[in-house]
Amino acid sequence: MEMLKPVTDVIETYIEKFPPPIKEQLAKLEEKSPAFKPAYVVGGVALIPFFLVIYALGGFKLVINLVGFVYPAFKSFKAIESKSKDDDTQWLTYWVVYGVFNIMEHAMAFVVMMIPYYGLFKMGFLIFCYHPNTMGATRIYTIVLKPYVVPYIVREKKE
Repeated sequence: MEMLKPVTDVIETYIEKFPPPIKEQLAKLEEKSPAFKPAYVVGGVALIPFFLVIYALGGFKLVINLVGFVYPAFKSFKAIESKSKDDDTQWLTYWVVYGVFNIMEHAMAFVVMMIPYYGLFKMGFLIFCYHPNTMGATRIYTIVLKPYVVPYIVREKKE
């Protein structure tokens, strides 16, 4: 650890130049975790090339698709393995809404191209759909899909 002292001292001098809100967040992070501030700064800086590579591979569309897929897929795997039925319903509903949204997006591509900042709106919408505080996919399913689409798909048998 003594060997890293000169490096951590240099990083500490850079941290002192950060704006107060960033220093406050680093202090809060350090309170929650026993690691030291330079490790968080180096970790954050090390992520920049990773994000640049992702951006170079597919641009903002790839980033949006990763936002809409990675976390929900992870939570879906966890829901499959859990005993609760509520999380299964939430994630199944998310994937239905996600699929309908993607189909509509591709069908309306000529309109979507004309909307400025559409990518940011799409990312916000996807986060709204899967965020645990909003449960947006369930809301959209209940308000839009269930009354207007489901009756045409699920018909009750006449006896």
